[in-house]
Amino acid sequence: MKIAHVVPALTKGGGEKVASELANHASRAGHKITMIVGWPVESSLLRDKLLTDVNVVCVSKKLRSRIGRYFGLIFWFWQNRDLLGRQDVIHCHLSYGLMFGFLVSLWRSISRTKGPAILQTNHSAGAPISNLRLWFQSFLTKKSDALALIAEDDYWSSFAEKHPKILTKVIFNGISSPNQVKTTEAGKDLSRRQFGIPDHCKWVVGAVGRMTADREPWIYLPVFKKIVKEFGPDVHFLLAGGGPELDRMRSLAIEHNLKEQVHFPGEVNEPTKALAVMDLYISINVGGITGLAGMEAALSGVPVIAMQWTSGYIMASNDWIWSSTNQSEVAQRSCELLASKESRDIIANQQKSYVQTHHTIDAMSQSYYDMYQALLVGCKSSKIDVK
Repeated sequence: MKIAHVVPALTKGGGEKVASELANHASRAGHKITMIVGWPVESSLLRDKLLTDVNVVCVSKKLRSRIGRYFGLIFWFWQNRDLLGRQDVIHCHLSYGLMFGFLVSLWRSISRTKGPAILQTNHSAGAPISNLRLWFQSFLTKKSDALALIAEDDYWSSFAEKHPKILTKVIFNGISSPNQVKTTEAGKDLSRRQFGIPDHCKWVVGAVGRMTADREPWIYLPVFKKIVKEFGPDVHFLLAGGGPELDRMRSLAIEHNLKEQVHFPGEVNEPTKALAVMDLYISINVGGITGLAGMEAALSGVPVIAMQWTSGYIMASNDWIWSSTNQSEVAQRSCELLASKESRDIIANQQKSYVQTHHTIDAMSQSYYDMYQALLVGCKSSKIDVK
């Protein structure tokens, strides 16, 4: 198959990482993969993680204004209509991909062509977002041939019922196992010092993720402050990741009297280095779903708990990560686990096994291959052997 993934840029966001994982997996399986990105960024962020067989095409040479980047697509479509026409499936990710897919659907109508098929992955499914944004997303999604949701979502379930012609499936995110070399105690101590964590510190609590307003990274600080009240200077915190809210987070840490105990290393090209020094990982969950970084933490053997984003959510029996909407409860659970290495080890082993069973890149990729195949059959294309 010829598959084109569309992302705004090859940065370290969850949607971008899923797209790159899918691209690499499909390339290894023998498919012809193109990655269409809105604008170039530093290659070390994600570009270097792509296989050399993945063809990367930039729409613009630099980041433009929000309006400019979408208007620029119109001219790019005309110049690259042959590239688009050669694709079997255009797999769109995030808001940029949503608009890209919408414009491709208009181009198909104008040119009166059946292909390529358009698949949208909604990476915000299950998350609390505004009604206006939901309306805008659904308006654009109506022009797609298929919709993949990363979590169960009442709004999008209703959307699927109203639009049965749009193939809709829930496909949970998956990750590949990190290439880890077991960190020695000496190596761990060295990494801690590089992050600014003092030798006397007994425990490190942390998270990895982009510092952006929609992720609300500041919700960690009240939790950290409550943990410090219990353990004092024996506990430190590591929030790894870059983004526009990084400077604000540093200022807020000062306001919470946490300047000496919260460390912000910025963008970390190898998250496993940060995870190796953590004794507990606090993720953000949407219902029973956690982010890719939380899965990576679990695969690395770090026990994970979460702050719950879904208002009124009650944990289900099959939730593999403990979560709560109450910051005090998250802090209390953190303190309980920090005080018991045995409890942390039990949880870490259970969660690692769960990710290895339910959230592999192979399972996620196969689910998408099945969707691609169904789309091509629906477009009356010849059946293609999905490897």
